[in-house]
Amino acid sequence: MLVGWLLCQRDLEVFLQVIGVIAVAAVIIPWILIPVAPLLAIFLYLRCYFLQTSRDIKRLESTTRSPVFSHLSSTLHGLSTIRAFKVQQAFQQMFDEFQDIHSEAWFLFLTTSRWLAVRVDGICSVFVTTTAFACLYFRDELEPGSVGLALSYAMTLTGMFQWGVRQSAEIENMMTSVERVVEYAELESEAPWETDVRPPYDWPTRGCITFDRVNFSHGSSEPLVLKNLSVVFKPREKVGIVGRTGAGKSSLISALFRLAEPEGRILIDGFLTSEIGLHTLRQRMSIIPQDPVLFTGTVRKNLDPFRQHTDEDLWNALQEVQLKAVVEDLPNKLETVLAESGSNFSVGQRQLVCLARAILRKNRILIIDEATANVDPRTDSLIQQTIRDKFRECTVLTIAHRLNTIIDCDRILVLAAGRIQEYDRPYVLLQNRDGFFHQMVQQTGRAEAASLLHAAKQLGESPWASLTGSFTAHTGFKASEDFLRAELSVTGVAMSMFIYASSSLLGSFNPAVVLRRVPILVLFILVQ
Repeated sequence: MLVGWLLCQRDLEVFLQVIGVIAVAAVIIPWILIPVAPLLAIFLYLRCYFLQTSRDIKRLESTTRSPVFSHLSSTLHGLSTIRAFKVQQAFQQMFDEFQDIHSEAWFLFLTTSRWLAVRVDGICSVFVTTTAFACLYFRDELEPGSVGLALSYAMTLTGMFQWGVRQSAEIENMMTSVERVVEYAELESEAPWETDVRPPYDWPTRGCITFDRVNFSHGSSEPLVLKNLSVVFKPREKVGIVGRTGAGKSSLISALFRLAEPEGRILIDGFLTSEIGLHTLRQRMSIIPQDPVLFTGTVRKNLDPFRQHTDEDLWNALQEVQLKAVVEDLPNKLETVLAESGSNFSVGQRQLVCLARAILRKNRILIIDEATANVDPRTDSLIQQTIRDKFRECTVLTIAHRLNTIIDCDRILVLAAGRIQEYDRPYVLLQNRDGFFHQMVQQTGRAEAASLLHAAKQLGESPWASLTGSFTAHTGFKASEDFLRAELSVTGVAMSMFIYASSSLLGSFNPAVVLRRVPILVLFILVQ
């Protein structure tokens, strides 16, 4: 900003000096204004012609300069690795190639500047020559002092005018940066950070998420990536979200966090997300992204940026993700400053730091966006086990390409072209041989598909599923699993006592016998 202001100030000074020179010459020799008009027209034409070319060349020079700095930065960052693999010559050759391309663009820029300078000097020379011949022609009418003043002022015009024109052209080229700033300044701002609708402090308490006829696009002029989406994620439910690239998996999360404003209604525990401030909405949900985000700062700041937890809480969270020993070995432990993007840690360790951050937040909703896509199998297993143990009471939405990471979810949502194709239990989806999910499983290979089917079958034959089937078989009443969960949660104690008493009458406690009688007992309790 300061450089631009100084350039504008200098251009204004040059402009006033040029006007002064022409005015002095015109006062002494009024006829000098006759050639000034065509010279000015020629100058304006040359300047416009130059700017049309130099603006694009300046943009090209800036574009070719970026790879040079990027390559230099990455080389310095990975210098030890480059030397370890003895590829210094290859990186030097790459740098030379980038530098040659930039030098070509820079040479073009200098050439165009010199092209204008030569022609501006020619215009100034014509003006000086015209002034000199005019002084000779009107020598009888002019005083010697006036002739000397006109010629001396005209001589100063050459270098000064050329410099001023080049600087004005440079300012014109720099206006491209101002255009970008104005473009960003005119971008539509996000929704308010805070609104009058303030949910309770412990919201969400259940973690029920409802999408009601939601349409979503990443911009007002962009095509829809979610189309008439209606789905309910129940409290404490673990949902896997799958689909091919571009199906709308990440867009669903973007709509939930309101990275762009969706059409339709999204409710969390009965509160419309569109009526809640962005700060509150995004703070009450945790996300573990595919590319772990660590800030430049201490380990403590990355785990607890708002300083809401004690050291004991931080160490416990690190212990949960098996990073306590790693952090204890750091020079300043929790106060150790992480390098840019957390390069002190491996990709897997950075992912575990994000997981520890989510554990500390204790939110009822956790979103996992392909968090284990770039980690080793051991870290993958650790993350999956930690999620099962520490987020048992949370609603977990998991986006994954690797189906083995979501096959044990309660339900699986299959998206295609922004629409819901299937949504049910994994084992139920696999029974439909023409379904999208069944086809995706088969494409993993015979061995992997068999393993996924076995895992889904074990989940599908859980006690709750067996209970639902037995209840329907014995009573003829088709009850859903959620219905039985709700009823049994209310009468769980009474039913447990009744089962124990019934089994005691049988002489021994046989779980298989008891399980067969559970539907009848449930019906008995409901009738009572």
